[in-house]
Amino acid sequence: MTTEPAARLFLVECYLPGAAADEVAAAMAAVVAASRGTAAFVCCLAIPADDTYFCLFADGTPEDLGLTFRRAGVPFERIVEAKRVGLDAAGAAWEQQGERCATRRA
Repeated sequence: MTTEPAARLFLVECYLPGAAADEVAAAMAAVVAASRGTAAFVCCLAIPADDTYFCLFADGTPEDLGLTFRRAGVPFERIVEAKRVGLDAAGAAWEQQGERCATRRA
């Protein structure tokens, strides 16, 4: 049995002031078209009150994603590697953080 390595995830932060939902969707469609298969679009999270959009991609490299966004004409602030956190891992992290806080108070 072979196990495939987990895809690397990258978060691309975009600041699109005043963009309507259809404009953001068109921008993301342009990015997907410009990617030429170098990275897989996963989703886009909108924070409309801040005019900020966080786009998640699997695989590729930060360099490829930067080129893709520039090719699509979509401005971006930064590209950073991201990690999935399952509920078990998140619970363990919160418990560990709570233990550290309790230790400091004692």
